[in-house]
Amino acid sequence: MERSGKYIQNSEIAISEEVQIMKTPSWLRRKFIYLASYIKKHPQEFVLQLLTFALLCLWIYVGSKKVFTYTEFRASMIRQPFEDQYGVMLSYLLPAVELALGVLFIFEGTKRFGFWLTLLLMLVFSGYVILALRDTWGGIPCDCILEFPISWKAHLWVNGLITIGCIVGLLLDRKIRISHQRKLMMRLGS
Repeated sequence: MERSGKYIQNSEIAISEEVQIMKTPSWLRRKFIYLASYIKKHPQEFVLQLLTFALLCLWIYVGSKKVFTYTEFRASMIRQPFEDQYGVMLSYLLPAVELALGVLFIFEGTKRFGFWLTLLLMLVFSGYVILALRDTWGGIPCDCILEFPISWKAHLWVNGLITIGCIVGLLLDRKIRISHQRKLMMRLGS
């Protein structure tokens, strides 16, 4: 092969450099092609991995933000419409639980438990937001939504979307597990 300007001479045939690059895919292009073929072959597993990654990021972000702004978070917990001692206890407990939930999504064996705990927490948080929106305590407890600067109604919608994501994740996880078990049983039976 000899180079002549922007063309490469190969066995008496001139091939453009751009065509040569397209014939030999780069590492990133090969990875993209592999990812696209994986998504096409296993769409349910891809959606499950996407949900898992999103919840992992959510819980790590929310828990670490509470840790890094602890004094502000603790003050907002004390302003809630329950006893101050519960607010102090929750100011320690919530960041620890949220960070632990994030860690559950890292490992394959604990992912399902993470989905269940997230579902439970979202139902509890949504119940609290509904009580606040219904003026159970004579008004909104505080304007202290630390994680996301959104209204209480919007927070309820976000909780609903996360709840739906958890349900979808649990259903996909069950379906994929059953499918893998059937394949394993077929291999062992053969």
